[in-house]
Order: sequence, then structure tokens, then C-alpha cells
Amino acid sequence: MQSVDVFADVQNIVLVHGANADGSTWREVYDRLVADDYNVTVAQLPLTSAEDDIAAVRRNLEALDGSVLLVGHSYGGVVITEVGTDPNVKGLVYVAAFQPDEGQSSADLVASVSSDFTPDKLEIFDDGHYLVSIDAFKSLVGNGLSDEDAKFAAQSQAMSNMAILTYEVQVAAWREKPSWTAIATQDRTIAPELQRLMSERAGSTVVEIENGHILPMTSPDAVAQFIRQAAQAVD
Repeated sequence: MQSVDVFADVQNIVLVHGANADGSTWREVYDRLVADDYNVTVAQLPLTSAEDDIAAVRRNLEALDGSVLLVGHSYGGVVITEVGTDPNVKGLVYVAAFQPDEGQSSADLVASVSSDFTPDKLEIFDDGHYLVSIDAFKSLVGNGLSDEDAKFAAQSQAMSNMAILTYEVQVAAWREKPSWTAIATQDRTIAPELQRLMSERAGSTVVEIENGHILPMTSPDAVAQFIRQAAQAVD
């Protein structure tokens, strides 16, 4: 394992998961970063509304002393885009994630560049929560995972509310702070082309990783290394 530079500015890393998932998505990346002596927090989102999710991560920040690097996967990118305005946040890392601008929602972004992940893949319940159909989850969200892991991820989905998809970001922290983007080149959920467009707009430092949407699980070594680079680069 690579050793942490003792002079690195950021030792606190907060990992934010995506929709229909929980913090266990980050376990393999967490293990690698903790082995390098980073102080890693894995946020748990309620997924009841974007406002609730943003508030949850802000509470995580309040529990930390010192500078923070925020990392978001998938929908987690929406959350860190707003939470990143906190003065202790020194940089943002987007991992196969939405990177919205002010006034944009993840639904807006998905509609702007077509992908195989279409609205008919969702099962929406009367209370506004939804699940991704099992077959679609395995083939589109879980591509790159083993068949067993993809099935487990599909069957253990966290119920998410449709409101998180239509939430329009109030402020884009990447406009004021440095950002890094890991693009999943085989992503069938957030089109790689869309990831490239968002990262180019933000002026992000970019790496392309040849795997599917859940990069923290499919490519933990590459993701952890990219996060290390960001943590050591921020001012």
C-alpha cells in the first residue's frame, strides 16, 4: 500500500453512496484508504429526499475536525455538489457520478444524454419510493460485478424516493473548489459521454476506468488511488 504523505493537507475523507444503495458500496475503497491512515467516514443517506440526504452528510462534516475531501458515487454526486460549499471541504471527487450545475437535477442530466437506463426500468410505489427492476439492476447498474454480487446488490436495494431524482441543485461547489472525476467507460446507467461533458464543464481532473457503474465495487484499487491523488493535491 502507498503511504500517506505526512504533509498532506487533507486527512478526512467522506464517502457518499448513490441511490438504491448504502454505505457498504464503499467497503473495498474504505479498507484501502484506512490502510493508508486516512480518517474515512462512510455517510449513510436516508434517500427520502435530497434535502434529507444533504443534511445527513452535513452532520457527518460537523463531527469532523479539519479539512475534508468529499467523494460521491452516482446520485451521491448531487449531494456532494451542495454539501461541498462547507468551508472545511477542500475538494470534491465524483466517481461515476452526477456533477450537476445550479438548477439542474439528475433527471435533467440523464435526459440530456441517452443511455440504456430508462424510466421504464423503475418500479414506482404509491408513496413515491421506487426500486430498479431486478433484471435491469443486474445488467445496467451491476455490470462489471460477478453474477452473484450483482444479484445481491439488486435484491438488497435501499428504497429511494423519486424526489431525489428531480431535486434541482441550489449551488454547485465545484465552481469554487477543485474537483476530480472518475469516469466509468462501460457505464450503462450514467452514460460515459455525459460524465465527460460534466467533468469538462467543471474543469475536473479526470481519469477513465474501464468498468461498469459501481466503480467502488468493481475497481476499488483504481478508485482508492484516484482519491489518494486528490487528497494529496488539494490546497
